[in-house]
Amino acid sequence: MLIAHWTFDIGTIDGREVADVQGGPAATLDESVRIVPGRDGEALSFGGAGHAVVPAVPQLVLSQAFGFALAFHVKVTAAPDGEWRGLFAKPAGEHDARSAGMWLYPDATRVRTQLFTIKGPDYVDSRRALPLDEWAHVAFVVNSDGMFLYIDGQLDVAVPLEHAVVPLSGPLYLGSEPGKPGLTGLLADFRVYASALDEATIHSLAQA
Repeated sequence: MLIAHWTFDIGTIDGREVADVQGGPAATLDESVRIVPGRDGEALSFGGAGHAVVPAVPQLVLSQAFGFALAFHVKVTAAPDGEWRGLFAKPAGEHDARSAGMWLYPDATRVRTQLFTIKGPDYVDSRRALPLDEWAHVAFVVNSDGMFLYIDGQLDVAVPLEHAVVPLSGPLYLGSEPGKPGLTGLLADFRVYASALDEATIHSLAQA
């Protein structure tokens, strides 16, 4: 079930606010984030810092019990610089510890995704690297069996989860977490689902 979708198309922009086309809360852009031509329409442009933030609301609480997924297109435009660079993060609650997040490796364009369980953090690391200066599609899926990372519509890696995942109740940051390095590149068509997606749906999103 699609519960949030930020296309970043120009018709959804009002000042520094980007509307959720599903009718949920807007994403607020900080001063360093720009709207630029994207893959198909517009995209968010990040220069190594900055973020768009979506406030914590009940409809965006994500739970392993029901499954959830986050999917988006990304274009990395800078080579690794020795820092972890954020793509998105969602804390367990307002002003709480990170519950989920995704970063580019310090020395590669591979991605690491974290979930926080009742026993601590678990990670899944991509085998594939994202291409430099080309669009790629990334989907992260969680269900009762584990977490699954898809790149360009194909399953890249799956990791079982031995412990329950802490529900994701806090705000959603696109790009960097506050005060941390982030993506240099473009982000487009960010979708949040309150259910686990199957491979056929993810493949369709990647090709859309």
